[in-house]
Amino acid sequence: MASEDRHTPAPPPAAEYLVSQSTGTCLSVLSGSGPGDAVVGLAKCTGSSSQRWYVCDGRWQWAPDPSLCLAHKQGELCLAPCTSTTTQASWTLDESGRLSPFHSSLALDVPWDKPRTKVILYPKHSGQNQKWWLLSTLKKIIVGSPDSTSTTPTVPHTLLHIVQGQHQQFSQTGRKPDFLISQSSHTLVTVLSGSGPHDAVVGLAPYTGQPCQQWSLQAGQWRWGQDPSLCLASSTSSDTLTLAPCTSSTAQWTLDNQGLVSCGTRVLDVPWEHPRQHLIVFPRHGGINQKWWNLAALTMQVQSKSPPMNNDSVYMKEMACTLINKLCDTSEPFPIQRTVENFPGKVSSSVPRITAILTLDLSSLGQRENIRMTAPKDWQATDLYIPDGELFQVMLPDWLSSQQASQISVRVGAHCDTLEPESSNVKGRTFKRIPDITEEFEVKPGINNFRSQFGGNLIFTFEEGSHFQVNIEVKNVVRGLHYILGKTSKEEWERVRNIHKVPHAMLEGKSVVLVVPYSSVLALTNPDQLLHRYDQIIHLLNDLAGFGDDDPPPRGKQWLVEDVQISAGSAHAGFPAMFCQEYYELCCPDTPYDWVTWHELGHNFQQANFWSYRYGSESTVNLFSLYIQETLLKEDRLKKENRYTKTATKVDEGLTFQEADCWQQLVFLMEIKHAFPKCGWEMYRCINRTTRALSHQQAASLASCRQSQIDYVYELLSEAVGADLLPHYQRWGLEVSKKAQAKVTQLGLPMSPADLSIRNH
Repeated sequence: MASEDRHTPAPPPAAEYLVSQSTGTCLSVLSGSGPGDAVVGLAKCTGSSSQRWYVCDGRWQWAPDPSLCLAHKQGELCLAPCTSTTTQASWTLDESGRLSPFHSSLALDVPWDKPRTKVILYPKHSGQNQKWWLLSTLKKIIVGSPDSTSTTPTVPHTLLHIVQGQHQQFSQTGRKPDFLISQSSHTLVTVLSGSGPHDAVVGLAPYTGQPCQQWSLQAGQWRWGQDPSLCLASSTSSDTLTLAPCTSSTAQWTLDNQGLVSCGTRVLDVPWEHPRQHLIVFPRHGGINQKWWNLAALTMQVQSKSPPMNNDSVYMKEMACTLINKLCDTSEPFPIQRTVENFPGKVSSSVPRITAILTLDLSSLGQRENIRMTAPKDWQATDLYIPDGELFQVMLPDWLSSQQASQISVRVGAHCDTLEPESSNVKGRTFKRIPDITEEFEVKPGINNFRSQFGGNLIFTFEEGSHFQVNIEVKNVVRGLHYILGKTSKEEWERVRNIHKVPHAMLEGKSVVLVVPYSSVLALTNPDQLLHRYDQIIHLLNDLAGFGDDDPPPRGKQWLVEDVQISAGSAHAGFPAMFCQEYYELCCPDTPYDWVTWHELGHNFQQANFWSYRYGSESTVNLFSLYIQETLLKEDRLKKENRYTKTATKVDEGLTFQEADCWQQLVFLMEIKHAFPKCGWEMYRCINRTTRALSHQQAASLASCRQSQIDYVYELLSEAVGADLLPHYQRWGLEVSKKAQAKVTQLGLPMSPADLSIRNH
């Protein structure tokens, strides 16, 4: 509580939201309400008071308690009395969108570590994760500010929901909150806990709209929306952020045109360590994790009427619209109607809206710690679809605990790729769809009211915690298309696919879930055959990865999503794996037997930083591709393209492994496989199994040293094939350490031939 003699400055006329340009989330007080317990970080922008700030004379007063300001203490963001002399609470937002303590080389920074809710102070750099938007800037987008230009920082689509709702809300009250948004994590500078200089923790959190995320820049000080007497400041004893009384804080912040939030010689910086809630001040380096947006700058882009629009301005405008709508109360219509007819698609008003009962299955969650690959997440598909713009309800039983409810999220849509102007499939081209079209909502016990701007398949996602099942009720949704292998009959499929006309269908096998356009399923006559083929591919991937009864494969199913435009390539790995419909049709029976499917799903099975990347990310992944091709089709792409002979000739001429391209590096590995046919593919299963069997400490040590990874594979392959492969490594110019050579020598193995090449294979 504020002391009675504390002077609380009168709050400025409008609160601000501070939105990370990296995460699209808002600076928020994640928990707590005062200096002693406030946790400041980034949260999903919701418009809640904990994300609102009053910016006055460089101080950021927290809207729920304007006597508290965003500050930093010992390198941590916090809330502090705006009059405090022990914390730094004066901030400068420069033209680049970086928010910095006054006279500091540090700026608010969103670390890259997931879930990217932390905000830290970090040396200034030009990175996106140090750039922020203010709501007041975003509003100018809506109202068509004459000074908006194509050089205004671009805005991720996930943030734009803040802008118009805030514009509508605060144009009525006269209060204009702003936000600082990391361009790296898309989360906002937030008082995560506490409410004053002594307990406020300033970091990053997703946008909620609460005063704990709101800031008001006045005279170089970022005043906290929850308590405008407190300002964002950097700690005098560490690189963290805190809140300090605005009247005594010396922190002066600037936000430059590069998005760097500076205070003196340091800038706000988001460390890369997960969960990326930490925010520090750090010497300037200009990286994406030092770049910020402020909501005030974003606003001016929304209603810009300056054609022609480049990708930056399209992106900015779409993101601003999303933020505006997201902040609008569900009892009011969306201020901006989104155009979804082309993609993701619209549900006809004639389709019946229904109420459905679902069972959410959280009885098994998470993965083994040693899985050491890109494992599936806990997603549960449903046969329901959410129409765009319509209110729907998710009702959880009251007996469910808050902790259990916090494990459940409502996802609308599986098209998870966020497109940006610099995305390789967008740069120099155009946006074919709204940059970010999926939404995720948190739930609590009881009735939850939601609304999606874009609509999409209803999916439930789960986090580790209690294991349980729960029946829930969902209202005002439509029946979608969800084919389940072994459960949906052919007759039922023929009947429902002509009735349940929704934009996207889901096809679920034993190991995969496909998300495909409705038009694709109309021509699908044998979904069982299709899903069996995809399941077969997952089985083969598991096989070469070395999984077995005593070492089971990861839980869950791989998701494959067909999209009109993805961020990179014609397809890419990850969860979900994304496929561009311009090139591939997931419903085509040939697609599961296509190299691209083996390749992209193979990426998910790589043991990345433990050894796969060291021997070539695009090389080792194709061990999976070649194995599947050999098993299914009795073919070898390297042989068909004469790469064995061509590569051998290049090595004869002095080509080294480091100089080789991905196909030549793949030949290096396949030469060993073909030279020792009795061992064959088992040698690579052995590497994968052995890597999973490493202790946490052993795995961390291996991942930290590139030479150790070369030695590791050399040792394992030599032991597996029963020959010292040193001559092969030497022929390819791939150096093995003396220690590894001695270790293999102790095995008493004969030397392999130096030339293992397959000249006429």
